Amino acid sequence: MSAYTHAREHTETAAAATDKTAGAANAGASPASAMPEPEERTGRGSLGAVGDSAILDFLIIVLGFGLCRAWIVFCLGAPLAFPAASPTHWVYLAAGALCSAAVALVCRRGGAAIAAVRGLLFKITPAALLASGVLIPLAVRTNSEALMVCGFVAGGIGAGPLQVLWGDRFSHHSVQFAAFASPVAAIVTAIMAALSASQTSFMGFIVVPLLSFALLAFHAGRTGHPWHELMGRPSKNNEAAGPAPAAAPAPAAPAVGRSLGLRAGSRMPLGVGKLMFSIMAFSLLCRMFDTMNQGDDPLSFLGGSPIFALVVVGVAFFAIVAKVRERFNPTLIYRLSLPIMVAGYVAIALLFDTHAAISLLIINVGYEFFDILTWVLFVDAARRRNENALYIFGLGVAFMFCGMALGNAASHVVNSLLVGGNLQANVVAMAAILCLVIVAFLVLPEGTVAQLSRREGHGEKAEEAAQADAAAGEAAPTAEEGTTAPGRIEQHCAAVARDFGLTPRESEVIVLLAYGRTLAIIARDLHIAQGTARTHIENIYRKLDVHKQQELIDLVESHEG
Repeated sequence: MSAYTHAREHTETAAAATDKTAGAANAGASPASAMPEPEERTGRGSLGAVGDSAILDFLIIVLGFGLCRAWIVFCLGAPLAFPAASPTHWVYLAAGALCSAAVALVCRRGGAAIAAVRGLLFKITPAALLASGVLIPLAVRTNSEALMVCGFVAGGIGAGPLQVLWGDRFSHHSVQFAAFASPVAAIVTAIMAALSASQTSFMGFIVVPLLSFALLAFHAGRTGHPWHELMGRPSKNNEAAGPAPAAAPAPAAPAVGRSLGLRAGSRMPLGVGKLMFSIMAFSLLCRMFDTMNQGDDPLSFLGGSPIFALVVVGVAFFAIVAKVRERFNPTLIYRLSLPIMVAGYVAIALLFDTHAAISLLIINVGYEFFDILTWVLFVDAARRRNENALYIFGLGVAFMFCGMALGNAASHVVNSLLVGGNLQANVVAMAAILCLVIVAFLVLPEGTVAQLSRREGHGEKAEEAAQADAAAGEAAPTAEEGTTAPGRIEQHCAAVARDFGLTPRESEVIVLLAYGRTLAIIARDLHIAQGTARTHIENIYRKLDVHKQQELIDLVESHEG
């Protein structure tokens, strides 16, 4: 069964459940609270519209993120014409790590900085990708080391933010969605990398990354970040309505901002920090042995051992998620990845001289399990653990690229020692096993992985919960009179916004929807055009998988943060 079929089954089941109560819920709705529904404007049934939307989102993310990763693999593994290629790869990775770290550092402040950085990345990334796609092929044709360095610096500036932006796209969907999409994207990466490596032209340096960015921009428009707004140009609806007057934000905005983890100077949860360090260590070890392989690869006709490992892990990971569905447990994947990597290093110690490619295949299988799992846990941290996505994925990509850069540099030192007879491969393998043991028992034990995938947060989140309970207690007299306390509604809306990945503007709109406001009132209160307000409402309905305003109100009232 295909990946997008699972996504469609999930959304169609939810839509069928809500359709059973739609008629009764709307029968008692007053004309003042009636809202124009998305499915009515599309002219299609709600079931088909929701299913097609989920399928399209799945395909866009799988193909776009797969192309992004394939381009990085192609850049790091493409045969180049002069000996300076390997140090240049190190520059490529270092540039990507620095750019991603800069994104995380700026976005750590939260608030308006997130939208500003997102817009800046949408301007810089395509320019860097295009510059890299022109300079690298030109450097190969002219055998110019200086052009190659410039091309890979530009490529790193584009590669880091491109992955961070795709992480931002992932965070607009559920963790279950990421668990399905990430392994399928790994398969797309393997297929595209194998096809690109088999071609003599360098069109892949331009077409693949720019196509990935085009899909990214298309998906951003579908989730409330239209291209013209990200690039700093007003939408047509806003132009028609005239400039928005300078007014104070909606009263609910501060509460929503706090609930979404957009606090200035918020600290990274300790478990997420351990995960960052672990992916850096694993990337270092895997990349170091990848670049040391100088023998014949029996899987070269499939693109090489690392590419084949991507396919194997992608299929296995997807099969596991499809089997367990909502009972997916990240610790199960973690238990698989570590022993497989250890087995690969044992094979390095015993068989490196005769079967190096097979040993590297085993190592890569274990690493790719952990790599895909890490991406899913990053989505979990961005959605459910009170952190913003650009901050989490910026740090994650920075640590990953840093580990790969260190592994690339270490491989040249180790390889020279091996060739000179000053070091044995089994000694290096035993040192790698020791590093894995330290990570498994001291840095990232299974308990930490299990804690990362639970809804219970760290101390800051517990403190926020206590504050929310105190606020609810103060509003109790209002609730006893037969109506829901205003503060309680805003708390529930904040929890919905966090758990369903709503944007800051959508978080303001859902509060007004929960109070029964009409389209015209929402546009007036937020000082936006009615067309813009309608777009936000459609995005909210799609993300929450509801079809009527009363269904949204029922969901908000019953949702617990």
